[in-house]
Amino acid sequence: MREFLKGLDLDSELIDTIMAEHGKLVTKDKEELQTLKSQIKELKENSKNADELQTKYDELVKKVEEETATKKAKEEDDILTNNINEVFGDKKFVNEFTKNAIMNEIKTALKDANNMGKSAKDLFEEITNGKDGIFENPNQIQDMPSIDENFESAVSKDDFDKMSYKERLDLKNTNPELFNKYNNM
Repeated sequence: MREFLKGLDLDSELIDTIMAEHGKLVTKDKEELQTLKSQIKELKENSKNADELQTKYDELVKKVEEETATKKAKEEDDILTNNINEVFGDKKFVNEFTKNAIMNEIKTALKDANNMGKSAKDLFEEITNGKDGIFENPNQIQDMPSIDENFESAVSKDDFDKMSYKERLDLKNTNPELFNKYNNM
């Protein structure tokens, strides 16, 4: 397993972390397997009906096989996810939905026989090349207060109450938010 991870060019700290998690899962699997083996042994000793025993045995064996396959698939998916996250690098997606969609598209593309020999990085570049709206714009314009927003500090609720109809109409046309705020108080 460690050699496989080294083959993915992962740094040793990440490999150690993955191996530690893998070790925990293996230990848990061994404990669960031991529990299931004990249950199988108990069934063999206590069961008088051979057909019932065989059915329960088959169910337990099937459960062990399914759990093992599921855990193996999850481990492989976790490794692939970590690898793809490293490919993403410092790119910041516009949202988590977009990131997950790109992640799943890369995973699907890696399984496609037409992409044999392509790396996750190659597929990431192909998928995102020339597409807008995937990544955050690092040069976004900062939201600045408008002249109308500064007007609120110049006009208080008392000032609003003293305004004539025409002055209130002007305020409504120039700053409807402030007008509505004071008018609804």
